[in-house]
Amino acid sequence: MSQPLFRFLATKNYKNLSLDKNINLTKINIFIGSNGSGKSNFINCLKFLKHSLTTIADESRGVSSFENAVTQIGGNKILDGEVASPAVVRLAYCFSQISQTGTSGRNSGILDLKIYVDQKNQPRVSIAEELLYSGEYLYESASSTPFYYYKFHNQEVGKGVVSVYNPPGQNSGTHFETLDNIHTNSLGLSSIPRLLESSQYPPESTPVYRIRRELIEFISKWQFYNANNMDLNQIRTAEPKIGASDIYLSSSGENLPLVLDNLIQQNIDFEDIINKAMKSILPKTRRLRPIRSGLLSLTVEWYFHDMNEAFYLNEMSDGTVRMLCWATILNSPKLPSLLVIDEPELGLHVSWMPILAEWIKKAATQTQVIITTHSPDLLDHFTDCLENVLCFNSEDQMHFSIKTLSKEMLDTKLEEGWQLGDLYRVGDPSIGGWPW
Repeated sequence: MSQPLFRFLATKNYKNLSLDKNINLTKINIFIGSNGSGKSNFINCLKFLKHSLTTIADESRGVSSFENAVTQIGGNKILDGEVASPAVVRLAYCFSQISQTGTSGRNSGILDLKIYVDQKNQPRVSIAEELLYSGEYLYESASSTPFYYYKFHNQEVGKGVVSVYNPPGQNSGTHFETLDNIHTNSLGLSSIPRLLESSQYPPESTPVYRIRRELIEFISKWQFYNANNMDLNQIRTAEPKIGASDIYLSSSGENLPLVLDNLIQQNIDFEDIINKAMKSILPKTRRLRPIRSGLLSLTVEWYFHDMNEAFYLNEMSDGTVRMLCWATILNSPKLPSLLVIDEPELGLHVSWMPILAEWIKKAATQTQVIITTHSPDLLDHFTDCLENVLCFNSEDQMHFSIKTLSKEMLDTKLEEGWQLGDLYRVGDPSIGGWPW
């Protein structure tokens, strides 16, 4: 199976997002829109899926990974405020490259979740229906019939079916086998091994077995960063212990020396890459490197031309430290399967925006990237890829959908010399206008 790609998110009754049309994401995706337009809600849907599948359940409190993940994105407040409770919230995630030979010729798959939300009678959130299928089917009006890897809770709560390859000697297709004891407080995708233990067929006889493993591996490597959550004090003062295998910067950034050290150890070119990146923002940079601090800890030394003494991160400006974090993330030889950065421009000088944009574009040649921004100075440098800019657009002042920009949409203004950031500055209605 090729590397999957997250293609789109569809929603119904989820907070303020009305995503009922397929807006396909690409390798590079720039989200724009006013505050409160749903950008963070979109990203929270992605975090929710990762946490539901990869975090460890809190058994001491009897709370599942799914329940924890729902709590993090709002609990029973995930329901659209204009929808009467109880109701069902739908989140459908589409991935490319998950179909398996022998099941379907289509080249995509959808994990379709319907989440029951009760805010009044007995406040709770649980899984009302969960389907995994291939193809483009998402709405009842679709013309084609999907191939179902499994259907859970769709006929009866706690029950479902999974596709199983027909035995040798029969036709080469599949049939459904019934499964019981399917929990409504955890994703079926994470429960497949447990559910198949009682099956008369080995797990390898189900098309979902390999797909599930590779899909969870893909989702587990998603990484999320928010410039507001980067703890500059921790980054400057932390001296992480040698020995941990971190290759991704943590959300707060305090493991920066360790990540730099591990990436340099794993890739002979990375030290030159990170030094070149820092010279692009501070031309007098001679060398930057992680070094041992004491016997078991790490810190970062920064040398400049014409200066013999090393500088340390606690002596560098906020913007410089932020740019080092983004350089480490975006120029890494070990990029995550999906990289999401919220407002990377915060605290940075305008002259560094073209450099940041180039790092983002470079990373997107190797993996899938989502960037949210309010910076017209950064947006100027994505004028050459308008089709990768997605505008969260107001529908009725309460709900927002997504529209993709295009050169045709802005052609006249581009010919007049406008850049994308210019249009954002003046609140041009073609890219969303002002939020009031």
